[in-house]
Parts: sequence; C-alpha cells; structure tokens
Amino acid sequence: MSSAHASTAIDNFSVGMLIIGIAIIWVRSLGRALLLFALQSLLLAAAAVCAGLAMSSTPLFIGACLTAAIKGIAAPVLLWVVLQRIPTTHDVQALIGRRTGIAVAVVLAIVFAHTFDGGPFVTAIGAQRVLATAVTVMVLGIQIMVTRRQAIAQALGFLVIENGMSLAALTTTYGIPFGVELGVFLDLLLVVFVVFLYTGRMHVIFGSVDTEKMRSLRG
Repeated sequence: MSSAHASTAIDNFSVGMLIIGIAIIWVRSLGRALLLFALQSLLLAAAAVCAGLAMSSTPLFIGACLTAAIKGIAAPVLLWVVLQRIPTTHDVQALIGRRTGIAVAVVLAIVFAHTFDGGPFVTAIGAQRVLATAVTVMVLGIQIMVTRRQAIAQALGFLVIENGMSLAALTTTYGIPFGVELGVFLDLLLVVFVVFLYTGRMHVIFGSVDTEKMRSLRG
C-alpha cells in the first residue's frame, strides 16, 4: 500500500473513531456503548494495519493484532460479563443530559479540527485529519469519565482515552516501542480486571455501581 493511500485510509478510520466516540456519548445503554467501543478499537487496529502496510513494519502489525484482540474483544467481553452480573439497570446514568453531552462533543470536535488544521500539525505519515481526531477522541473519553456515574462507564471512558492516545502515537511517531506497547496493554487489562472484581463488591455494599454512593465513605 502506498503512503498516499495509507494516509487517506487512516484519516477515514480516525474520523470513524471520532463519530463512534460521539455515539458512545449519545447512547443510553451500557451494552451498546461497549459494542461501540469494540468497533472503535477495531478501526484503530485497521489504521495500524494500513500504517504497517505503508511502512512494511512488523511491530505495527503486531500492535494491530494486540489492539484487535485485547481492546476489540477481551476488554469489551470482560466488561460485558461484569454488566450481566449486576442485577441493576443497564442504562447510562449521566450527570448531564444527552443533548448537552452531544453539543459539547460536537463543539470540541470543531474546535480541535480548526486548531490542528494543517501547517505544523500534519503528521509524519501524511494524514491531515488524524491528529485532530485523535486529540478529540481523548477529550471525549475524558468527558465520558467525568459525566458518567457508573464505574463501568467510567472505565469505558478511560479505554476511549487510550484509543485516542494510541491513534496519536501511531500517526505522529509511527507507534511506540513494542515493549512499551505491551506494557500499556497489560495495564489496560489490569484496569478491566480491577473493574471486574470491585464492581461486584461495590454492588453488594451499596446496591448499585454508582460511584456517587462512595461519597458516603468520607469521614
């Protein structure tokens, strides 16, 4: 694959990741949000494959496989199991309304699109929109973490942030060293396992996985 075709494909995949990030904010079902995150991770893996084809880079192919396996399959499945174990509502509990959340997300996307438009912000791989979308995906992940009350939704926001960071690293520095990348994936699995373990206990104690309930633990 030529660099021009790869950069165009990566741009398109990054825009798809951004749209999915906004969709995660819009949906009111945690199950659907997990499915959207899995799709977003698969788009990230596809972008890594395109970069690997353009550069003939084996580490990028390995990173793409790990992304698809861990973030596209393992993490969503584990969080889905956690969700099914909790006998409470699977609807998203947010601190702000859905329309307000979407409005904030769209404004952020427009602001970062103009801020990183061309000039010194063109990435080394040649893609022009990917850096802006990567930063926006990270900010959307922060928005999800801040405005969601359930522990699972907050963990999902953290994973969305990491997707944005991975996309930025992929296109600005052609990825990160394999050893560091493997450590990041292990950290992500650790986060998911912690959520897997403590949400059940949290539900037993508080009757829900709403992190606002933990405020009662303050002295």
